[in-house]
Amino acid sequence: MNDKIRGSEKVSGYQYLIDSLSRWGVCKYAGVTGGGVVHFLKYINPFINMESNPSENTLLTIDEYSAGFFPIGHYLATGKIAAAIATTGAASKLLGCGLSDAKLHNIPSVYILPLSAIDAYGKAPLQDTSEFGSNIVHQLRSELPDSVFVLDTPEHLPSQLEKAHYQLKKSKPVVFFWFIVR
Repeated sequence: MNDKIRGSEKVSGYQYLIDSLSRWGVCKYAGVTGGGVVHFLKYINPFINMESNPSENTLLTIDEYSAGFFPIGHYLATGKIAAAIATTGAASKLLGCGLSDAKLHNIPSVYILPLSAIDAYGKAPLQDTSEFGSNIVHQLRSELPDSVFVLDTPEHLPSQLEKAHYQLKKSKPVVFFWFIVR
């Protein structure tokens, strides 16, 4: 994700997203590291134990299917919004099961997924997320038309995050996609 100016300092788009989510009370993440999410996850500490600081950004490393339901369970147990994260490809489909439940039960939750690099389109990448591959953005937009956000330019990031925050306040799940930068 591209860099964004925050005040007088330049921060990565990943850090800007994490900072925004933290301001909204989202500090617990679940999913698998690697692939297209490794650069995002370097800003989040691993989950160590239950006694850790509840407002610290932490990642519980679990399989993608379970991670999709983590935001639901976390919200029902604590009343706080959480996030699920997965890499490209089939992992995004596994998160989708929990995402559908969050939609049906009006659970505010965050789902974070990378997209294949734009310069890989048409070149048959292994986990192609474009319209020539899994077409995941369009699939999820058909289920959640107002809650899917492709974070592709720093200029639009603040307005997209504002719209996403509005959806969360309405007890709707949101999905953030970003392009893998090579």
